[in-house]
Amino acid sequence: MKTILFLFLLQISVLAFGQTKKIAENLYLYENPKQSEDKHCTPDIKFDPSIHENIAGPYDGGNIQFIWPFDVAVDEGIVLVNYVDNLSGSGIKDYNDDDWAYNGHNGTDFSLHDFRNMDRFYSVKAAASGTVVKIVFNNYDRNTGWGDVDPANIILIRHDDGSYAYYYHLMKKSVTVKLGEYVTQGKVIGYIGSSGNSTDAHLHFEPGYFVNGNWNKRDPWSGIYNQLPSLWESQLPYFGFRAFELHDMGVFTAGLVGGNMNNDLFPYLKERIISPNTISGYESKIGFWALLQGNYSGKSVKFEIRKSNGNLFDDVSFYLNSQSQYGWSWWTPDFNPGIDVTGNWYVRVLYDNVEKGRYYFNVQLLTSNRPRLYPVAGKCFRRSIFVQRDTLRVRPVRTNMQYELVGAPPNVSITNDSIVNIGILDQLYRIREFKVIASMGGSASLRDTMIYKLIDTTKNHFTGNGIVSLELKSYIEGRYDGNFMEEDSITVILRNALTPYAIVDQATVYSLANGSCIANFPEANSGIYNYIVVKHRNSIETWSKTVIQFPNGQPLSYDFTDSNTKAYGNNLKFKGGEYCIYSGDVNQDGIVDIADVSLIDNDVSFFLQGYVLTDLDGDFFVDSSDMAIAENNANNFVSRMRP
Repeated sequence: MKTILFLFLLQISVLAFGQTKKIAENLYLYENPKQSEDKHCTPDIKFDPSIHENIAGPYDGGNIQFIWPFDVAVDEGIVLVNYVDNLSGSGIKDYNDDDWAYNGHNGTDFSLHDFRNMDRFYSVKAAASGTVVKIVFNNYDRNTGWGDVDPANIILIRHDDGSYAYYYHLMKKSVTVKLGEYVTQGKVIGYIGSSGNSTDAHLHFEPGYFVNGNWNKRDPWSGIYNQLPSLWESQLPYFGFRAFELHDMGVFTAGLVGGNMNNDLFPYLKERIISPNTISGYESKIGFWALLQGNYSGKSVKFEIRKSNGNLFDDVSFYLNSQSQYGWSWWTPDFNPGIDVTGNWYVRVLYDNVEKGRYYFNVQLLTSNRPRLYPVAGKCFRRSIFVQRDTLRVRPVRTNMQYELVGAPPNVSITNDSIVNIGILDQLYRIREFKVIASMGGSASLRDTMIYKLIDTTKNHFTGNGIVSLELKSYIEGRYDGNFMEEDSITVILRNALTPYAIVDQATVYSLANGSCIANFPEANSGIYNYIVVKHRNSIETWSKTVIQFPNGQPLSYDFTDSNTKAYGNNLKFKGGEYCIYSGDVNQDGIVDIADVSLIDNDVSFFLQGYVLTDLDGDFFVDSSDMAIAENNANNFVSRMRP
């Protein structure tokens, strides 16, 4: 074990690749640079009389109230990276009289963690109602820098009071609205991308107005420096003073980063390094990365590697720099522990000696990696009179790949094993989604998912079918490795709000590797409050914290993974940075106890394999790792909690 304590302020050496710094032996930092005044992520906005209209100034925007333009909350996949710079010339002044921005920045930047998250389609909603007066949608969307690049994909909406809002850097072909269309507040208008001058997948949101042909940005945030009324329906607290926030993390081996951990990992981090399925105890090095945000506070950050038995293997400590609005740190210590202690090791991230996150990884004899769809894992296709095609590719190259269509319309097929053919769109509504599961020989664990969005702006948006629908996200503790979950079926039940909490309807659905599923309840009614209950074949039955009202005409989204408060009694397990449903209730009696442990122990002694109840982690083997999960939860008296 070794501990290194140092300040980011004392930069030991600077590597020759942009903003990556080697700040100690085996420890690195990458931070997005603050741009200079002459470099903006958006071009100068010029008055075009064919689409723009002047208003009489001065204008405070008090008639507009913006809603949050995403389906997910800040810090739940969305990182607020830059506010508006309200100070002309040199220097930076955000709305709160600080510098959480860069010089000359005219909007608010909301970033995703990486391009892999971009491929999972983070929708952008109209923050206010208005008329679409400009769209651009056919430009490259995976840029990582500024300079000689195609323009951004954008949407410009003119609001009812004559003001405007620009939505920049959208995903290629993802614009879901058409010119001249009036969109209502909250309608999905596109998906986050990285087109134009962009270093990361993000939305640049810039409201403003024209006076005498000149563009005037309007900072929607109200505070010490910008004392105009807030344009947000519910303004979030200021993020520039936060001391530390852990947004994401993962582990990797040398084989996943080009064979050399001393290389600059910036390109790999942008695409997201997919954690191995297993890591050999004979790997000479192991890597851990974390996406961080915060300010220097005099309090240390620590990374710890711990064995499956909880014993410390290695650690490193450091301090944040004066300010990190969006940055990665990665650590590549020596490894090679052998295989005396296998199973679920983990990395802990602590700030001021308080645990902020934990990431599990499975140490075994050999390293094994999941196939990865490459170069992208998500694409949009728009209406065309021609058949459109896409060729599926994976890294590393495999000879036994299988591709399976999931939820595809009749006009979609796969030919020659890996070519997706999309015929003339014939869908009922404007947006249609389907997936392709790419697996090694049909494996339930060695797989990846490609998502397609089919967009036809000649059709209307989906307005509801009278059936209550639930977009659910949940992870099963045993099957979740800190990055992906081994897919499995779950039963989702709606129960009445009052005792005896009778079942209203239920649906058995397939929960994907990202924990998501859609459950439809034909027997339920919108506008009624119900509890959401999730049951899995060897896990603890888990209830929603409270009753939920299902809206009319659109699915309800509910995410058990972002907070333990989403479950009744806070009955969730924190694992790999997410909250998971407890595993180990093999006999489904509502408690993890010696009876469950005995069932697993019996099957371990018989070397049982396959899709069996006692296989908690979904690797098709009943072994010590399953025992460890059940024993830990039994020792902690984990049981069902319900009203």
